Amino acid sequence: MPVLIVIAIYAVRIARAPLDPRLKKRHVGPLSVTTGAVMLYLAWDWLRPEGLSAVYFVGEFAGVLSAYLMSCTLVLATRLMWLEQWFGGLDRMYRQHKRYAVWSILLLTPHLLLHFFSGFDGSQYGYAHRTASVGMGHLLGAVSAIGLLLLVLISLGQVGRILRLPYERWLFLHRLTGLLLLSALLHGWFLDLIINGSTPLLAIYVTMATVGMTAYAYDELVLRHREPRADYTIHRVERPTPDILDLTLTPTGKTALPVTGGQFVYLRVGGWHEHPFSVAGTQADGSVRLTIRALGRGTRGLYTDVSEGHPATLKGPYGMFDHTLGGPRQIWIAGGIGIAPFLGWLTHPGAEPAQTDLFYCAATAEDAPFLSELTAAAAHRPEFRLHPTFSRSHGRLTAERIQAEAGPITPDTHVFLCGPASMIENLTRGLHRQGVPRQHLHAEHFAFR
Repeated sequence: MPVLIVIAIYAVRIARAPLDPRLKKRHVGPLSVTTGAVMLYLAWDWLRPEGLSAVYFVGEFAGVLSAYLMSCTLVLATRLMWLEQWFGGLDRMYRQHKRYAVWSILLLTPHLLLHFFSGFDGSQYGYAHRTASVGMGHLLGAVSAIGLLLLVLISLGQVGRILRLPYERWLFLHRLTGLLLLSALLHGWFLDLIINGSTPLLAIYVTMATVGMTAYAYDELVLRHREPRADYTIHRVERPTPDILDLTLTPTGKTALPVTGGQFVYLRVGGWHEHPFSVAGTQADGSVRLTIRALGRGTRGLYTDVSEGHPATLKGPYGMFDHTLGGPRQIWIAGGIGIAPFLGWLTHPGAEPAQTDLFYCAATAEDAPFLSELTAAAAHRPEFRLHPTFSRSHGRLTAERIQAEAGPITPDTHVFLCGPASMIENLTRGLHRQGVPRQHLHAEHFAFR
């Protein structure tokens, strides 16, 4: 109960904060998942059958909570557009998706250990000896635990870089999550004495399983047919550096996606597997500009093979990285190919801030292919100031340098960041120490693996 009080106090603070309503809404999703976990514990504690040890209860509830969080990951994987507003965009949904998956796997440790040390004290509830269902339950549990652990491991950045697993294979393996969760849910159905000893808890467990498996079925069977999409043609192809691809796509049908700068879309060209990319600009005729860095095998193949005239498909748009969330004083920070959404804002600016400082970070000037374009924009827009920052000659960008070049950071300053995760983390921490409220720090997290 104290946890629910803390959640309620936090929700009231967010509701009363002087923030854009869109920033308030992004807290609803994570708070709902947390509240659901607390309510799940209260239900299991109040309705559990008598006679089971506390050790057994904690171990079994850890397994149930693990299944609950993994069901949440499947819901967040559906790419349902109406869910975006409650988490702050699809990129944030996928970050939560990964966090819930990691927490789900970590909960398997107390589940296994405490269940083992409890001595399986359930003779009075159904099995004192080994039966076929018990053996099948243990087998399903082992398969799901090992499989989910491997899937989470290959999704971690460090492991992924070591394995160098192509995005297409990673995505294929990732699609097995639902089947492994089904195995885990059946494991609980066969073996959990608490679930089988309480009809209300069994109903809650079945409802939780139904939600997770329905989300998985939607993702596999429905999403591919109902996701908003439009056909395009590759109109312009430029390769400003040996690893940067600059594409302009024009719609070929009567309709184009309602894309704005700063959002992202899923691109499919020919047989090349779809991949999300930030929109670097739009035009009145519906044309969309994408800037792509050739990092993996797939994007390197796209860099080499794509040419003008190729048919393409765009799906989306997604994302809520939007400078209109901020006020009149803004600081934009781009690292490498993270410049894409800021290029999009300059071509589709909406309500322009009264003063904007853009820090364009790269190793050298040669690694900043869009510097001349940004310099030209700064020359024609007095409210827009450009600060090129090259780490090999200037050192890495710091919060102190930002304040020295852009001027004092006032409490109403909003900062937007897009770039490598380490850069975002370091600058976010430093800027918060300089007085920027956390609610005024906005980042796009474009690493989806």
